[in-house]
Amino acid sequence: MNPNKPIYHEEVPFPETSFSTSISKISPETPLPEGTLLGFIGRSNSGKSSLLNSITNRKGLAKVSKTPGKTRLINVFSTKAGFSLIDLPGFGYSKASHKEHKDMMNLLDQFLNEITSLKVLFILCDAQRSFPEEEVQMIETATLKKILPVVVRTKIDKLNQKDRNAIQKEMEAVMNELGYPFPLFFVSATTGKGIGEMRKFILSKVQTIPV
Repeated sequence: MNPNKPIYHEEVPFPETSFSTSISKISPETPLPEGTLLGFIGRSNSGKSSLLNSITNRKGLAKVSKTPGKTRLINVFSTKAGFSLIDLPGFGYSKASHKEHKDMMNLLDQFLNEITSLKVLFILCDAQRSFPEEEVQMIETATLKKILPVVVRTKIDKLNQKDRNAIQKEMEAVMNELGYPFPLFFVSATTGKGIGEMRKFILSKVQTIPV
């Protein structure tokens, strides 16, 4: 076996997943699938699309763009197991215009406030960056709305062990600041590190969370 080949597709089977719909506004007629929804959010260049493709083992399922801030709609990916993964608009830096960025944030706020079937929110952050205050606020927002916040530090393959240890301490400090722990994953869509663990976590949650 090639030691450099990603092994995430060999670790844990994941239900067949396909694109369902894109959402541009929230209303009573919004076409959301039934079942538990799990959201994925992160600022531009957090590796959100690559992570979704790795988890589902579907190259190209979520479009990876060279342009930061490209996700401007809510994209829904449904699984054969009855739950769906929700690709939410990125926050923070974006090449979108001021109006487009404001529209994205309004759409995100509406989704978090009004969609009760959203049970888990994966908050992504590039491991090469410090954990920003906006992400801390997102953890707090999710907790207040009875949504389980899960922090995912992406691109962990870019760091050496010393840097990884520093990130672990940083996240422990965030937990101490908030006064409560939250699930934490270190992943790489390039090498497959942590992808199997995330799959197991997702499958365990959709089996235990009431819809």
